[in-house]
Amino acid sequence: MSKEQRTSAKNARNDAPKASYRTLYLVKQVQYKTFLRLEAALQPLGVTTTQFRILTALSRSGKRSSAELSRLFGVKPQTMIKQIVNLENNGLIERNLAKGSKRVLEVTMTEAGRRALRACDKAATAVEADIFSCFAPGELEKYRALMEKLLAHLRTKPKEA
Repeated sequence: MSKEQRTSAKNARNDAPKASYRTLYLVKQVQYKTFLRLEAALQPLGVTTTQFRILTALSRSGKRSSAELSRLFGVKPQTMIKQIVNLENNGLIERNLAKGSKRVLEVTMTEAGRRALRACDKAATAVEADIFSCFAPGELEKYRALMEKLLAHLRTKPKEA
């Protein structure tokens, strides 16, 4: 192939329309970028995104066992115990025996945990406002509705391949 033919072929490749990314790739990129921003906003508060999620879950349900939390987050019980120990060491949660049980420990938020959650919520609100500031009026509501629809669909049993 002559130099002229190589240059022509190279220019043709550069002029070709770029292939669009797969939707799943875009979903993962948005998830990753938002995770990084939230993690950075929570870091000065001494709380990780995972710990923030645990505190949020506890604020909605009151008491939960570590086994319930691990099922809720889809992680192994050992993984959840590590997070619970960190939160407990920081005084954000406490564990007590469940009524009528000699083995099950229920996790509850302390007052310090509630204060930390309020600070985390404030930081998360600021991160969300920044991230979604590119949306036109009404787009965020539509985006949320589509995500909720997708989540409901994903909670159903997958079809056979």
